[in-house]
Amino acid sequence: MWGLFGRRRSTRRSNNRSRKSKYLIEFRFHGYTKKAIKELQGTLGEEFGAQLGRRKEVPHITLVGPCFTTDRKRLIKEVENVAKKYDTPPSFKLNDFGTFPGRAIFVNIAPSKELVEMRNELVKRLEKFCKLKDHDHGEYAAHATLLLNTHFRRGTDIRRKFASIMEYLNSWKIPEIENKVLRITVLGGDSRIVCEYDILLKKMLDRKDALNRDIMRETIASLKDGHQDTERKARRPEAVEDDHPGRVFIVSDLHFDHKNIIKYCNRPFRSVNEMNRAMLANWNKRVRNGDKVYYLGDMTFGRRSRPTDFWLSKLNGKIQFIRGNHDTDIITKAEVIKNNFLIRYKGHDLLLMHDPYRPASYDGWIIHGDKHNNSPEKFPHVHCKNKTINICAEYTKYAPMSLDEIISTIKKCVHRPVSLWPDDEFD
Repeated sequence: MWGLFGRRRSTRRSNNRSRKSKYLIEFRFHGYTKKAIKELQGTLGEEFGAQLGRRKEVPHITLVGPCFTTDRKRLIKEVENVAKKYDTPPSFKLNDFGTFPGRAIFVNIAPSKELVEMRNELVKRLEKFCKLKDHDHGEYAAHATLLLNTHFRRGTDIRRKFASIMEYLNSWKIPEIENKVLRITVLGGDSRIVCEYDILLKKMLDRKDALNRDIMRETIASLKDGHQDTERKARRPEAVEDDHPGRVFIVSDLHFDHKNIIKYCNRPFRSVNEMNRAMLANWNKRVRNGDKVYYLGDMTFGRRSRPTDFWLSKLNGKIQFIRGNHDTDIITKAEVIKNNFLIRYKGHDLLLMHDPYRPASYDGWIIHGDKHNNSPEKFPHVHCKNKTINICAEYTKYAPMSLDEIISTIKKCVHRPVSLWPDDEFD
């Protein structure tokens, strides 16, 4: 049969029903964990030359797949049937780093009993009409991929590269945060969302609703309303008593060697050398070798910046170091501690972190870095109402600030009624 312009049209009809399509069943990170993993992927890419592309993969954990079937409708229904059995979202924790030699580097996941049961039931139901991979029939090795061998240029010695990356990652401490599986996502062969089942809202969402931010906010609100009291009792971390006999200081985001920070944050220095000398002198003038300093991230930055250890070796005091998003090298001259580190100092609980993100289980004071002086409305030096203290160098005269000064400031906030907090002094 000939078409309008003389080309013969095929008489064969594509039989879509007999062609198996590819699907992936996963759950995606949200909130702080999602942001932390994306930042870590970006850091690894910059430091080790990984080509991540413009659109980084959404941080996720695969439950089943890739799998292949002709019955898309049944696949979606089986996912819904399994997920709707759970009145509360299954949980999991991040658990160190791992590697598939020569193939991938990932974050190990410690799944809860409920999450393993959910995954195993999905496999049992889907294998009846789907073609599954061999790994789906084995023990569940939950992980979240950070880098693949395909992210590097051809000719790269992958095993040597991966060894360097793992050495770097081993200096990190993963935050002990319990995460919730809020939604089960079904992806098509083009990696686009087909649908998502929302465990808290108890309904299947099409692609449009799955990407709707207002609906996600509704989901998060349901999580907080339904689980916040339980989580506060169960998840609140134990505070580490700081009984250091000497003085204790804290500071963040000095950015040694970072020329552009002078312009970005309106720092009062004429050159990067002047800034480096001033910050080094300020630190060592205030801190003695017997003192302790909590450092909340981003010690140095820039293409020509020297290693973190270079500057740590010049600074007085016993330094406990929380990595920031720019701390991409090995740290041996300080003790690296986890982000979201809760300490108790002179009877006051203080949660130390780089990028401020309030856990649902914590309603106390947060001391943080990262924001510099670029968002003074949201992140001023002291925000009494939100119980946050921005300890970035721009607010501390480019020197560590003593925790006794911090406690004195907190007491001023606590002893004033909300209606009497002077905006120009605290907020």
